[in-house]
Amino acid sequence: MDTVPLTKLELIIEVSFETFGQVWFTDENGRPWIKEFRGNKWAKEILMKDNRKIGFSVFINNQFQQKNQFLTLIKKVDSELIDQKEFSIDGDKLFEGWFKLG
Repeated sequence: MDTVPLTKLELIIEVSFETFGQVWFTDENGRPWIKEFRGNKWAKEILMKDNRKIGFSVFINNQFQQKNQFLTLIKKVDSELIDQKEFSIDGDKLFEGWFKLG
């Protein structure tokens, strides 16, 4: 009996300040999810049978309007970096909006 090896996809958010927000991503079956998070880091592992495209974005709150901050979105497949994007947060708004990777 042949088994298909699973691929580990990691979705990672790193923020330069403590915050709260929502993460939107699609899972291994293409279903969309929205999860809330608090802190300056969030991560999710998804095991997949194939290397399909997974959507990934985050909504960041900046309630204290902190200036000159940044947000980094990272995708890794089997611990290898495949996509990364850093966004500058200027701090002029309470809600920074949606940032998307890919």
